[in-house]
Amino acid sequence: MHAAQQTLPPNAIETENGAFFPSGSGSGGFHVRDQPDGPRFWSFYDAAGGHSWYGPPISRVWEYAGSWYQLFACALFAQSKTGGGARLAPLVDLIVSGPPVSSSFSNVTKLEFDGWPRHGSGPRIYPPIQVFINSRPKLQTGTARSAPRSALGHVRNLFANVGLEQVGGQVRVGVLGQRYRAYFQGKPSRLPAAATVPERLTVGAETASASVGTSVGPLGSATGALAGRTKGLDGGFGCTLGSEPGPAVGVAHMNSLGLSWSREQFLWNTLRGYSPPALPTIATDRNFRVSKEIVGLLQFTPAYAGGGLYAPAKYNPPQGLHLPASDPRNYFAQFVRGIVESRKLRPRGVTAAGLNPISRWIPWNEPDICRPRMPGYAWGGVPHARWVNRTGASGPAGPGELDEAGRRQRLYRLVQVAFDAMIAADPKARLIFPSLSLVDTTCDNSDRRMAFWDGWTRFLSGQRNRQALVDNGFFFHDVSLTLHKEPERVAEIVGRYRAALDNLSETVGETDPLAGQRKIILMELGLQDDPGLGAYFDEEDVAHFTIQAVANAFVAGADEVAFHKLVDYPLTSLAGKGARTAVRYMSHVTRQHPNRRKWPDISGERAANAYFGPVRIDLPGPGFVTTVIYNRRRQPLDVTLTFSPDESAVEPLIHLADHAGRERQLEPGAYRLNLQPPRSTFNAYGKNWAWVGGGTHVVRYSDSVRLTTDPAIPETAD
Repeated sequence: MHAAQQTLPPNAIETENGAFFPSGSGSGGFHVRDQPDGPRFWSFYDAAGGHSWYGPPISRVWEYAGSWYQLFACALFAQSKTGGGARLAPLVDLIVSGPPVSSSFSNVTKLEFDGWPRHGSGPRIYPPIQVFINSRPKLQTGTARSAPRSALGHVRNLFANVGLEQVGGQVRVGVLGQRYRAYFQGKPSRLPAAATVPERLTVGAETASASVGTSVGPLGSATGALAGRTKGLDGGFGCTLGSEPGPAVGVAHMNSLGLSWSREQFLWNTLRGYSPPALPTIATDRNFRVSKEIVGLLQFTPAYAGGGLYAPAKYNPPQGLHLPASDPRNYFAQFVRGIVESRKLRPRGVTAAGLNPISRWIPWNEPDICRPRMPGYAWGGVPHARWVNRTGASGPAGPGELDEAGRRQRLYRLVQVAFDAMIAADPKARLIFPSLSLVDTTCDNSDRRMAFWDGWTRFLSGQRNRQALVDNGFFFHDVSLTLHKEPERVAEIVGRYRAALDNLSETVGETDPLAGQRKIILMELGLQDDPGLGAYFDEEDVAHFTIQAVANAFVAGADEVAFHKLVDYPLTSLAGKGARTAVRYMSHVTRQHPNRRKWPDISGERAANAYFGPVRIDLPGPGFVTTVIYNRRRQPLDVTLTFSPDESAVEPLIHLADHAGRERQLEPGAYRLNLQPPRSTFNAYGKNWAWVGGGTHVVRYSDSVRLTTDPAIPETAD
């Protein structure tokens, strides 16, 4: 074997002439190799940084115009058939010059929307990125194509062949190959559809010496169904932007993770004027016609309604909200009626235009983010930015300005308008309240950190027409949250919203007609770096986080969870394996089960960080219990799990997996686990912080089995 081990992820399988990268369950994946009469992509890949630079292959080799090509997560390889070695192809130039994503949304705009600089804005290279290039002569970046741009803690430059970014003080090659595949799949001149069909690894002479043992570790591969009487997909697991990888790839990815639905965006601001025939063009699922459920997110105000195509104008509250939803001058109501009607399920099981039917809608996203320069800011726009810039977010608003109180009231009215228009178009549709987040204290310094929601309940309690309030179910059905926070904070915030829904009748002053029926949907679950605190995480941290966060969400009262975004959980990565394990082991747990428990019952930022020890979460389901265990201590911790079956138990099932999905089936008895400490800690405010626990394990066992731990995990912690 000539492979440099640092160039391969743990699950890659070395072969005589390269390596095979599995991309999902079974034997599917893609090979990178040297071929006797073809390209020598493996030698180039292995010598020039391999997986650590370019990521895994995400296509087969294909031929075009006298050259071979192969696509990787971060780059495009090419080699002429008439001679010369392998090289990087001009990926960025191909993206920008290729077929547009849609007639109204150019590839340049799409790249910028994804956080990359505007192509062709004048070359200038960020000094640390230049140092990175100088120290790596084998990295064929090509010439600079942009000035640097700082976005979400990343400083990014575009070059002809790659995108480079600095994150947490380290420079790396950014993921652009996935964008290329999403833009050009099925375009014969760019990326033939056949090139994206996974290969099959046949175990034979070629792979007889493959070193697969080191990728398995202490746990092996188990087969067969897990404990429980309910089988099949759990409808409570979804994702955002399942359409992004393309139709075939997106569906296969969702199936491999066990996901039932995807939240897709409807970008209202891209309409030049209201036109029913143009409605399909603004949807991210326009080419993603699938049997999966689609949840529709409606956002951004077009110019004809007082907004614009770009920020901050597109964040403006639309004009006409004060008018009845039936008035054509209420532009948002007109739009909601049209889009809901266009996606309503017809008697024969299709929509009028053959598009994905949609019955759940979200009017806007994260309106509680209040600072115009904050990532995710989407509500308030120009009039709000003027007030913030002039007063620093204090004092009365002047002409043409919108203060914080006015911004919130406009949003509450928008929800009421959306509900009226939606129900008029489809009485069976459900409105999900605009996704709320755990915002910065400059936006919400209240004790509960639910100021935006508390304003909504005051809005409801102040409605004069009490009968209409009750008849309309308080103008919403469910609540969605976007929590890119540590697992214990997920438990804290979900628990508070669950209590708020349970007490809604008392808060509003009328009996909630949907009491016990409202869902809490964790609409965006993900782990994000915090450069301001020095908190940086890799895909292994994400794997631990995903299992812990889903368990904390369910134990606190959540009903559904969506991974944000689908492409951030590649099946070949530890992040994807963690997500798949979370879904596999926590599917069909009974939501709001009275026996769900967490030991110790810690939640919140400071409470969780003050506890140093193991955590256990129990989630019962029909015929089974799923237990998640992880370690918050800063040192390794040995824990013995003892499985004791009841006398009536008949062949109980017990399956154990770690954060990477390495799984084995157990028999009743005692098993010792070594729980590693948190992987990524950081120092801030005079303390050492661990947002994500270490040593994550998840076990699913028949409910005729009792699980005890040694040492015992305390029920409470000071």
